[in-house]
Amino acid sequence: MKNKSNSTTRRNFLAGVAGAALVSAVAGPGQAFGAVEAKRKSFPKNFRWGVATAAHQIEGNHTNSDFWLMENIKPTTFAERSRDACDSYHRYEEDIALLASLGFNTYRFSVEWARIEPSRGCFSIAELDYYKRVIECCHKHNVAPAVTFMHSTTPLWFAESEGFLNPDAPALFARYCSTVAKALGSGMSFAFTINEPQVQYSFRSMPGAAGSFAKRDQAAYAAHEAAAKATNCKRFVTSDYPDIEALKPMLIAGHEQGYAAIKAECSSLPVGVTLNISDFAPSTEDSPYREVRKKAYGDWMEACKRSGDLVGVQVYRQFPIAGKGTPLPKPEPLPFLAGEKSMLASFQRPEALRNGVEYVNEETGKPILVTENGMDTDNDARRIWYIDAVLASLHESIAKGVPVLGYFHWSLIDNFEWAQGFKTKYGLVAVDRQTFKRTPKPSAGHLGAIARRNAF
Repeated sequence: MKNKSNSTTRRNFLAGVAGAALVSAVAGPGQAFGAVEAKRKSFPKNFRWGVATAAHQIEGNHTNSDFWLMENIKPTTFAERSRDACDSYHRYEEDIALLASLGFNTYRFSVEWARIEPSRGCFSIAELDYYKRVIECCHKHNVAPAVTFMHSTTPLWFAESEGFLNPDAPALFARYCSTVAKALGSGMSFAFTINEPQVQYSFRSMPGAAGSFAKRDQAAYAAHEAAAKATNCKRFVTSDYPDIEALKPMLIAGHEQGYAAIKAECSSLPVGVTLNISDFAPSTEDSPYREVRKKAYGDWMEACKRSGDLVGVQVYRQFPIAGKGTPLPKPEPLPFLAGEKSMLASFQRPEALRNGVEYVNEETGKPILVTENGMDTDNDARRIWYIDAVLASLHESIAKGVPVLGYFHWSLIDNFEWAQGFKTKYGLVAVDRQTFKRTPKPSAGHLGAIARRNAF
């Protein structure tokens, strides 16, 4: 098992590498952020209040997926294996009943490509029926299903065929999307093609960040080479493959063809893509933050204009971008940082969601659904503070007229967070690693109460 300090992750590690040089630009801990105003603020009628998960992170035993192999080979970039994860493959009804009882009206989850198409062109009727039961369970509990077709992982055969570097990849993904939409689409309330297909590119767009990825990329290439050797293929390519310049156009094509395939089967189903949006904010008067933002997201903003009924926005952090000019006043300090071990905690500013939502809507003209937002912390009081502060920030965007359809918190349960394993705690609900018992945290009841009254 590789040392955890060298492990990678789809969200935390990439952000940490890119943000390390920016720590000094962020104010230190304090108590300046007060409680949200006592007067309650309502959200629009039919606002969607949800929680989010992903198949590989909660279901367990995805033995036919690319990441399962990557977890088990040596050298590996994973701190531990997903194994049974949270056993949600067998406990999905418990999870859906729980989130409904807490007050949420929407559940975002993913269907696992590696289960549905275990070998190229061979689709499993049994697994499609399984996910049909998950969708039916949502409706049984008056919960709207918001379904992601690909959340990071792909089938082993797809990665062995060079993944999204294969010229046939967009068409193969579209065929899968068509099959799933035909079988399951009528039960969905929202659909998303690919989750965070540009997460690697966005973090590498920050000034000075590229060189920081050298060691990380070396470890990732070594792991992928080991996977290629283990499967006797020319090149094994996952969504974590470091050649991001080559992957980007293929992923965009995958989204666009996947979108068209889903809409061909379910013309009235709202379909989009979910994007990881870091809030690049100016820290000097001549800050190049707009240029950084365009580099990170410009191609995907254009893709969303062409293909998408809405955009899923996923915001976790704000990164200050400095030029050479006069420094701007530092943002007010955040509370609850004293007990946090990770430097990334200082970037978890609640106003980042407002800024990200407004930017994406301005660039694309599309309605926004906040498909992920939350924080990794063992301090649930901090999570409750953040929920109130971030919803106040989001409410500002809605008051300006930005069409925000809903807010989904990441995540429902403490799950397998990719290369960091089970170390991170994003969940509103704790999970016992031996018994799989679910225990709601105070933050679950707090956010659930807000969802019930549609106001905070």
